[in-house]
Amino acid sequence: MSPFDRVSETPDPENVPTRTRLDERFLASLVGDTPMDRVEGQELRQIFMAALEQLTADELRVIELRFQRKKSPGQVASQLRIPKEEVAAREQRAIEKLRGPISAYLEL
Repeated sequence: MSPFDRVSETPDPENVPTRTRLDERFLASLVGDTPMDRVEGQELRQIFMAALEQLTADELRVIELRFQRKKSPGQVASQLRIPKEEVAAREQRAIEKLRGPISAYLEL
C-alpha cells in the first residue's frame, strides 16, 4: 500500500472520504523538461514516497488537509476534533520527517 492510499485512522466528522490521497502535481511542477530532469524528478518522487511512508496515519492526514485541501490549522483541528496545538505538533513532526531525506538528496 502506498502512503498516498493510506486509510486514515481518525474518523472524519464531515463525511469526507477517510482515504488520504496526496496530489503529486506539486512534484511534477518541480521537474524540468529534459530527460535528465525527468530522471531526477523520478528519483525525487521515490525519495518523497519513501519519506511519506515514515509518517503516521495522523501525521499524513494533517499534511493532506493542510497542504492539499488548503485547510487552516483551526479548520484541521475542528475536523479532526483535536486541539490546534496538536495539529501544529503533528504537522511539525511530519515536515521534519519529510525534510530529512529530501534535503539529503538535494545536497548530493
